[in-house]
Amino acid sequence: MIPKKHLGQHFLIAPTYARRIVESLPCSSADSLLEIGPGRGALSIFLKERFPYFHSVEIDAAAIEALMKKLGDGSYTVHHHDVLTFDFVRVGFPLHVVGNLPYSIGALIIKKTLYYGKNIRSCTFMVQREVAQRIVAPPCSSTRGFLSVFCSFFGKPRLLFTVPPGVFYPRPKVESSVFQILIDDDPAEKLPQVQWEPFFALVSRGFQQRRKKVVNALSTDNQQKKRIAAILKAHGVDDQARSEDLDCSQWLKLYKEVC
Repeated sequence: MIPKKHLGQHFLIAPTYARRIVESLPCSSADSLLEIGPGRGALSIFLKERFPYFHSVEIDAAAIEALMKKLGDGSYTVHHHDVLTFDFVRVGFPLHVVGNLPYSIGALIIKKTLYYGKNIRSCTFMVQREVAQRIVAPPCSSTRGFLSVFCSFFGKPRLLFTVPPGVFYPRPKVESSVFQILIDDDPAEKLPQVQWEPFFALVSRGFQQRRKKVVNALSTDNQQKKRIAAILKAHGVDDQARSEDLDCSQWLKLYKEVC
């Protein structure tokens, strides 16, 4: 197969790393599993060994043809679909999700997956190394960003291992990393699901002007600035704090009182 640049295809060609990703999955053979973007089947061949039945979603028809030839007969289902519009309910909940994500839409896939809330039990994704580091970055870290707060709302992200450029075809210019999130029992207990979008919109506003203090980034006038400063102080946050200094629970407290 010739990789398609417009799909961001970088095929994993090292069985050692593929097996390592599959072995890291925190699920049993009886659980529902979805692989995103199987490509030439580097992960799929090991998924087939471990899981008697699993699903894959792939947008590239040529990749699907090559994948099914590689896998042969078996109890697996390949959905020819764009993952960004694919309804995960077709696979069955609760669901574990794994994939080597395209760099260009990795963040969108992560957001889409996590918005299913408690219906997702775990995510194990390979992304650009800098993105993974941002996701797992703790408060007060210079690499912390919107995705750090977004992902930590749903569970505890952890970095598993780094993957060098040489094990992909074509070879990317950056390193990749595999991270994993075990989803909390019910994220909606922290905040009703209907409020997730406005909550994350507030967090996004804070990080859009990350060099500013939180009180300045979120305020439109002096009155609101004083109110936000008072809320932060009540929850033990210095009014000089920037967005990366707040953990997810502090963002939640701020949202509940501001909005």
